[in-house]
Amino acid sequence: MTAKKKWDAVARLEGGLIASCQASTGEPLCAPEHILALALATLNGGAIALRLEGAANIKYVRQNSKVPSSIPIIGLIKSDLIADEDRLYKAYITSTFAEAESIANAGADIVALDATGRERPDGSSLEQMIKRIHKELNKPVWADCARFEEAVAAASYGADILSTTLFGYTAETASAIEPGPALEMLSRLLGAVDVPVILEGRIWHPDELTAAFLRGAYAVVVGSAITRPTLITERFVKAIPVRQPSS
Repeated sequence: MTAKKKWDAVARLEGGLIASCQASTGEPLCAPEHILALALATLNGGAIALRLEGAANIKYVRQNSKVPSSIPIIGLIKSDLIADEDRLYKAYITSTFAEAESIANAGADIVALDATGRERPDGSSLEQMIKRIHKELNKPVWADCARFEEAVAAASYGADILSTTLFGYTAETASAIEPGPALEMLSRLLGAVDVPVILEGRIWHPDELTAAFLRGAYAVVVGSAITRPTLITERFVKAIPVRQPSS
């Protein structure tokens, strides 16, 4: 049975835009009520699902009557125990089963996790995590990957969705020059697996989303370009030309 047929939440993602509504600790929008506002704004704009970080945010959004129960929520936790400078080397997205359980209990329909094969704090393997989430939580698993080989491995372990989320955010894929969306990785995966493949990461322009769907993407996630005003503003500020001092 395919993931699409087995899990209704997975089937409802096909062909749509998933809005990632997140805010890092310390940012002005980092509060459940602000995440809800972002979520509602993106749903009004046509998003068909939400990708949310943190059990408190997930619960707050899921329980709000303005969010239709039919809207799938992809949940994750970014561990505060992993310093920013260590995130190239260590798994930090839903890296333990306890985190997966907390977001499932909060109301997430799909559990997203780090599928790069990097070390997990509780010592569990990716395969063990996927099997436990299926068996004990009865939730589909969204595998955040950085490389083609990792995604293929995640599919073989039973992941229900593959995403290019972590391309550019691991030691093996990081670059001094910010890479664009992982369109080539998307294309390779579409020809190699039967699992739904989703493009996520560094999508700033509508034509990049169009390109992903033309290549066969199951869905596309857009986050910073529509829900992170600080980052959006920074991009414009950096585009200001350097002025020469007046003589």
